[in-house]
Amino acid sequence: MGLAINVNTDYTSPMTQIKPTDAHHHGNLKEALVSYALSAADQGVLSELSVRKAARDLGVSPGAAYRHFPDKDALMRTVAARGFDALADAFEKAVPFESTVQSAGEARRRFARLAMAYTEFARTRTELRRLMFGPLGLAPTSKLDRPSTYDWLAKCLAELAEFGIIGEPQAEHQLFAWSAIHGLSDLQSSPAIGGQSSETSVERQCALVINALAV
Repeated sequence: MGLAINVNTDYTSPMTQIKPTDAHHHGNLKEALVSYALSAADQGVLSELSVRKAARDLGVSPGAAYRHFPDKDALMRTVAARGFDALADAFEKAVPFESTVQSAGEARRRFARLAMAYTEFARTRTELRRLMFGPLGLAPTSKLDRPSTYDWLAKCLAELAEFGIIGEPQAEHQLFAWSAIHGLSDLQSSPAIGGQSSETSVERQCALVINALAV
């Protein structure tokens, strides 16, 4: 789901350096900078990142980089938006948006699959998700040709309601369901989980959410 980038692990810097590629020499410096920042997020070293450092490691002048991103915050907003694109890709794989549900049991399973996709994203891309839901994130979509990530949750809750498993979902119900799964994702490595597997804890949390929203 993440963007593939070309890295050079021979550098001694704590942040893995990206090899200069032909991308920025062909007018695609913006994408090279975003890929660099995504790599930093996946390595958990966003705090070390700056536009100037990225420019140096990519082999371009700081002025060239600043023309695309005047400061780190501007770069981080774009990276957060790409994070939502990656999360949407994970959701689409788990629950294709244009697909339909045929039974109550399937509706329950699809809700659990969506929750599992979210918690897996949180586990593997922890710092990126933290950025996405922080003050520089919360961009619902950066692509105009797909639903927002929140639309997947609305879809799954609507399917549960269609089979009478829960009541007609309201906005506050969506927030409650998302908060429950989001919170569980933050606790995956905590002793509070009690040694449960990720799949088991997600399934139990989904069952609790469904029971809370039951008719």
